[in-house]
Amino acid sequence: MQAEPARPADRVPAISPDSTRLRTFSTSRPPGLRCVGQIDLSTHDAWETALAELPGTPDIHLELSELTFIDTHGTLILVEATHQAAQGRRVVLHNPPETLVRILELFWPSLPTIEVDRP
Repeated sequence: MQAEPARPADRVPAISPDSTRLRTFSTSRPPGLRCVGQIDLSTHDAWETALAELPGTPDIHLELSELTFIDTHGTLILVEATHQAAQGRRVVLHNPPETLVRILELFWPSLPTIEVDRP
């Protein structure tokens, strides 16, 4: 899946003390986020903020091919965000790092709200 960037005015960089660590950009086709960098202790707040601002569409797409790392707590934040927005919604993870897939399989093996899309 190739995420199409939103118009420049719609791009929303994550707020982080070190913006080179995690950057998120809104995408319009498909609706969701493109994530660049790492999700760890220093970027959890920015990650949580970015997920809270996802559009209210039935399917949300996260392009994660440029995400180099995500820790277990960052994955928990994702899972909690999908539960809060569940109501028939699904989050599709495109090209997630293997670490994220393994954490999901280990701690949340049958999550109906998250779908992993790998090439």
